Amino acid sequence: MELILLVVYTFIVWLGGSIAGWNAREKHAKRQMEKFFETVDEAEEEQIHIIIEKHNDMLYVYDKDTKQFMAQGSSKEAVEKILIERFPGKRFACPESILKEVGFIS
Repeated sequence: MELILLVVYTFIVWLGGSIAGWNAREKHAKRQMEKFFETVDEAEEEQIHIIIEKHNDMLYVYDKDTKQFMAQGSSKEAVEKILIERFPGKRFACPESILKEVGFIS
């Protein structure tokens, strides 16, 4: 009889521990996902979507949404330097097709 009670008690403790562990894992996974998506949202907020045009060997950079002029230069390096100086801490996103068109990538 004592052996049966010991086995039942052990099973109940094991079951309770398993449920508590599973719930703790779920909470941890949820916190990690929320933290990840906050980071992604912050990164997107810091990005400025741009369009680059090339006319007579001169590069012109415009904000994609507002069409506002942002920078100009004769080379990729010159444009990057100006953008970094004028917009510190920001990241710039440009469609790959435009980057190929102006010769930034092959």
